[in-house]
Amino acid sequence: MATVWNEEIDMKHVLSLFALSLIATGLIGLLTLALTTAAPTLEIRVLAVIGAVLGGYALVQPLLNRVARRLV
Repeated sequence: MATVWNEEIDMKHVLSLFALSLIATGLIGLLTLALTTAAPTLEIRVLAVIGAVLGGYALVQPLLNRVARRLV
């Protein structure tokens, strides 16, 4: 019985991390879209996409790590 309970908790942790990852991906996507829309030329759009993805990752990754440590 205890094994089933532990597996259910583990599945909840995995689903929570998955949901947080989806939210983080959406936020990075919105940041990328906003910067790309504001960029006037193709070269600046490419740089905006690279910057948004790297910047979004740098902002969201510590939060995901903190939550993951708390869940495990």
